[in-house]
Amino acid sequence: MTAAALNLLALPLLLSTLGAAALSWLLLDLLGRRNGSASLGRRLLLRCRLSISATVLLAGLSWWLLELGGQLGVDLPRSGEQVRNALISLGLMWTLLRCKGVLLRHVQEHQGLWPPGSSRSQYLFDLTNKLITAAVVLIGVVESLRLLGVSAGVLFAASGFSAAALGFGARTLIENLLSGVMLYINRPFVVGDQITIPEQGLQGTVSRISAYYTELLTPDRQPLYIPNAVFASQAVINARRRAQRELVLELLLRPQDHGAIEAITAELQAQLAHTPGVAPELPQRVHALGIDAAGLHLRLQCFCSSDLDQALALQQQLLLAMAAAVERHGAALAQPLPGLRSAPDGAGLP
Repeated sequence: MTAAALNLLALPLLLSTLGAAALSWLLLDLLGRRNGSASLGRRLLLRCRLSISATVLLAGLSWWLLELGGQLGVDLPRSGEQVRNALISLGLMWTLLRCKGVLLRHVQEHQGLWPPGSSRSQYLFDLTNKLITAAVVLIGVVESLRLLGVSAGVLFAASGFSAAALGFGARTLIENLLSGVMLYINRPFVVGDQITIPEQGLQGTVSRISAYYTELLTPDRQPLYIPNAVFASQAVINARRRAQRELVLELLLRPQDHGAIEAITAELQAQLAHTPGVAPELPQRVHALGIDAAGLHLRLQCFCSSDLDQALALQQQLLLAMAAAVERHGAALAQPLPGLRSAPDGAGLP
């Protein structure tokens, strides 16, 4: 075949491909911007410009190259039409994945299926997002291989070999992926929970649960990435799941105030029974722990909501009540004042 003939064969298809890719971008951009600034149609059209235009360009170029190769007598395992259709299938998959987030956010904002603000809603939204992604990728890959002429038997055989290879060479990867699946099924924690891994000395707030790792924000707001396999072999404390938080408050009185201790403890015990926020079904104790050269140790114990802000407000209220009761009965604090002792399970918090 002469060079002139090759040029005549190549030029129209090449120009058509470039023109179609550019036209698809401009058309989608124009249609998108004609919609309202906050409309779903605008967001979807602008979101899929890149994937659709790139798919048109790649499918057309691959078709052109393979057809050109066939005209030159090159023996190709796949025809240009097969490759073009497979790339279109993959492009459709890519477009759906790019538009998926926009659609899910729209449903969340306007349909109320996952009302924002709760950990359960975040969990359901994240789970739905991952399930749709997995389904789209699986269907897109299988359909593309089918369009390329790969039989189902070959696909099953390849999956078996792949599984064996992964089992021998990617054990850590598989452990983390399976552990990530179990985190979604068992839900020991969700996004927004504050967790602690005692054996590792790690703690933070869960900000993301991915297929391979879980991202925590430490108390100083640093991102911490933990492989999911860690949660399958080590204990995790979820602070949000506990129903109540323990408050333990201690004051040190003067040794000579031992005569007033009975009246002080009785008054504080009565106040605890009527203080909003104190869990009535759990122990409420006010008593003297002992007396020594430093002074008389007065201890108050109760349980309250697990919410930190509510616990801090109740702590302040009870500290003021203890100080007022001590003053009313003619007692006084000893020096130095030991202050507040945190509850054993609070990890430095009240």
